[in-house]
Amino acid sequence: MKNLKKTLALLAALAMSATALYGCGDEKESSSSSTANNSSNSDSASKDDSKADDSSKEDNGDAAEGDKLTILCWNANDSQPMVDLFCEKTGHDPSEIEIKNFDCQGGEAAELYDQYLSEADNDVDIIFLEADWALKYINDDSATMALSEIGIDEGDFGDIYPYVLEIGKSTTDGTLKGISWQAAAGGFCYREDLAKEYLGVETPEQMQEKVKDWDAFLATAEELMTASGDKKVALSATLGGVWQVYAGSRDTAWVGSDNKLVVDDYCKDYAEFASKLWNNGYVTKVAQWANEWKPLGNSGNVLGFFVSTWGFGDTILAEAAGGEGGETFGKWKCVVGPQEFYWGGTWLAPSTRCNNKELAKEFIEFFTINEEGATAYAEKQGEYMSNSKVMEAIIDKGEYKGAPVLGGQNHFAVLKGVAKNIDMAGKITPYDAKIKEQFTNAVQGYAEGTYSSVDDAMVQFQTKVAEALPDQLNWD
Repeated sequence: MKNLKKTLALLAALAMSATALYGCGDEKESSSSSTANNSSNSDSASKDDSKADDSSKEDNGDAAEGDKLTILCWNANDSQPMVDLFCEKTGHDPSEIEIKNFDCQGGEAAELYDQYLSEADNDVDIIFLEADWALKYINDDSATMALSEIGIDEGDFGDIYPYVLEIGKSTTDGTLKGISWQAAAGGFCYREDLAKEYLGVETPEQMQEKVKDWDAFLATAEELMTASGDKKVALSATLGGVWQVYAGSRDTAWVGSDNKLVVDDYCKDYAEFASKLWNNGYVTKVAQWANEWKPLGNSGNVLGFFVSTWGFGDTILAEAAGGEGGETFGKWKCVVGPQEFYWGGTWLAPSTRCNNKELAKEFIEFFTINEEGATAYAEKQGEYMSNSKVMEAIIDKGEYKGAPVLGGQNHFAVLKGVAKNIDMAGKITPYDAKIKEQFTNAVQGYAEGTYSSVDDAMVQFQTKVAEALPDQLNWD
């Protein structure tokens, strides 16, 4: 009966994963692949039997006692490569780790997590959390516990970029509960052939000058539109991608010290900017994460994509180029772009249900503190890691050739300056995902002409946030 209840609960949860939330952070595409250690529906009967057999044993967090390290995640794009590398380098058997993969977009994960966690006997040791909604769990002492409780103190993360620590801390008492292996720094990636043909750009340095700030970005978008004639080439693929970058310039939190929603000149300025991009064809009409998004890379109608660290490997940019052997694979380059930004990223937080603390500690340390582990993952996956010492060593050594899609350019050297300048101190709230979703919806409506003025769009923004967070924010 217990197994039946758990199966029905999770099937109901998975049935609720329908559509991705537009523009609300790191919504990496879902992975439909399954693995031997993946379970997205229910615990196996053999595991329940194992738990029953071990019921008389003291829970000491030892994998040898029969407990697996259970990871809760929204897709396996990150978790499976991490598990594979961890086992390869440490000698752990893959059977010691179980991935609970809900196979959904990041913005949908919280609801599905809640369904899973509503069953008191569902196991979880480490929860994967996305930046925009991480505080929902980090601020909840019934869901997550301090990293110090599994034996990792904040002082152990001396080489981790400060913003990564900021996002992993509870805003109620400052306790560090989550840590990311990534510094999700991003840049503007562009097709060399189109840049040369229409803009006369020969080098990344010349391209950076063309997009060094938003004024230059607009001027170059206009130049490109004119030079490409009837082809009408857009400078950047999607408005959603531009938003992820522009959001990095916000210097205050979305919620003020009075617990009220902050609607300021920043909001209105972006709405005007977005409308100009949209209506002049400087971005396409394709939505971020739509099926048509990545094929724009080979269409000849788009010069560039904004890409974060997790997009440089086998996904996003490589797929946009048609994969290895594709028409434009190896013909892309990366620059910083109009401003420094981070886009998404995943934080690892120990669950209060963690009954395998030793293995949880080893796993988290391997990708953050352990220099050998962090180096191996960076070079294999092409991800800029949160350990600054590791990244500087890779760059200084000069042997890493960069993501293959970039044709030999070391994107780590580009992202180094971005990562060290990301500042999120005091800018994170538990409501960011919902607020940013409603903001981008309102801006999209203004760009499309649904609202006649920026002020009307901002009123709609406030109204929708009030509906989504009626009791959480102060509306007096």
